[in-house]
Amino acid sequence: MHTHAHIALDNDYVLYLSLAMIAATFIIRFAVIGMAGRFNMSERFKKTLRFVPVTVLPAIIAVEILGKGSNFAFNLENPKLLAAIVCTIISFRFGLIWVVIGGLISLILFQTYLDPIMHFFHHLMC
Repeated sequence: MHTHAHIALDNDYVLYLSLAMIAATFIIRFAVIGMAGRFNMSERFKKTLRFVPVTVLPAIIAVEILGKGSNFAFNLENPKLLAAIVCTIISFRFGLIWVVIGGLISLILFQTYLDPIMHFFHHLMC
């Protein structure tokens, strides 16, 4: 028998939860910024820190696009992968807003029409 506590998500609860998250985020960021001037970092360490976002963001994105474990899909039947390829191509020529718009449109199109297209090609090959 499962006994789970149910929390009513009324407006007051959501408001207080949001305010608590804002406060926690502010405190964490302010603490780090406040401590930054209190100790000296070597130039090598500062240069190394610049690479953290560049390495972490692609890792997060890759897991979202490709999946993990039994859901790993590095193939042309993965609509997220195809949309990522479209985004990459768009990024070579256009700005960020067009990458986002192109990515959203291509993802919607691939999620909607990829299965029927792949099914059609599969029947042609068999």
